[in-house]
Parts: sequence; structure tokens; C-alpha cells
Amino acid sequence: MSADFALRLTDLRKEKNLSQKEAASCLGVSQALLSHYEKGIRECKLDFLKKACDYYDVTADYLLGFSDNRQGISDVYIKTELSTDSELRTKTIFRAIVSLIEKLSASGDTAENRLKEEMLLSVYRFALLSVKYGVSDKDWFGIDVKDGEILAARVLDRMFSGTRQKDKSSEYAYSDEPEFLKTIIYHSEELIRDRYNKMLNKREDV
Repeated sequence: MSADFALRLTDLRKEKNLSQKEAASCLGVSQALLSHYEKGIRECKLDFLKKACDYYDVTADYLLGFSDNRQGISDVYIKTELSTDSELRTKTIFRAIVSLIEKLSASGDTAENRLKEEMLLSVYRFALLSVKYGVSDKDWFGIDVKDGEILAARVLDRMFSGTRQKDKSSEYAYSDEPEFLKTIIYHSEELIRDRYNKMLNKREDV
């Protein structure tokens, strides 16, 4: 294995704030063996490489140092189902976004413009989040970061509440939804329920 492999394997573990012992347990190896991999003393087998790619949600090309692209974006545009579509990965989210962009863009200018506005504000909120975690400069923003987060959320809520509902009598093959979109919907609703219940519990404690 290359020196890039050892370095990236170590960096990915540190990004998750994991100790070698914790990462080794998750990857199914001993701490000593993982230490050897991270120091470049020993070469790993293919089964470990696959486990590490799955666990850290990166491609083998990235982990081996052949590419700086972590996600293998080319898979995002594949129309057929992928084996990872039932798992909540970054690639699964990207595939859902691409699919929905295509659907809404085909629905006409109104839907396409609305899509652009919502995506614009969503990416803006990602940028605000990057400031919170210290990877972007708050001076880039003309609106105070805290105010921007609140205002963007309110605008998005208002836009969503004003959406014209589709005629319920129209036919739509819901059963034909791709697996990656079902995965996104399931995990999103789980997150919504979890956060909503926590909000209710906080109110009851007051």
C-alpha cells in the first residue's frame, strides 16, 4: 500500500474523532493491526480495504491515494440501482438530489425556478454550518451568521407552505420510486420524529 493509504486511513479516523481502539473495533481488526496499517508497516488485505471504504464512506481510489474525490461522483448519475442505495451515505443523498432535479426540471419553469431557490438557500445554510465548524470565514457573509440561519430557515418554511398541491386525482407510480429516494425519505422522517420528540420533551421539562 502507498504512503497515501496510511495517511488517509489515519486522517479519516481522526475526522471521526475516534481512537485507534474504537476504529479497530468498528473495522473488525485489532488495535495493533490498525496501528500497523496507519503507520504503513503492513499492507492490508482487500476485505479490510472494503470495510474501511464502507465505514468511512469513501472510494477505494481515494483511500489508496489515486484520487482526491472521496465520493466517486460518477456513480451519482447511474440510472440503475446501486447496492448502497438502501444505506444512508453521502452518495445516496447526491443520487436523490440528481433524481429530484431531473423530475422537477421536467415539470416546467415554475418548478425549476422554485427548485433553484430552495437549493440556493439550502446550500447557503450549509455554508453557515461550515462557519460554525470553523471551516469557512464568517466575513464572507453580509448578514450576521446567526441571523442568516434564522432568516434562511423562515424563508424556506414560507416557500414550502406556499407550494401548490398536486391534483390528488392524478396518477403517479409511487411504487416505482428508486431505492435511494426511499432511503432518504425514511431517514429524514426518522430524524424529524427524533428532533420533534426532543423539542416536546424540552417543553415539558420547563
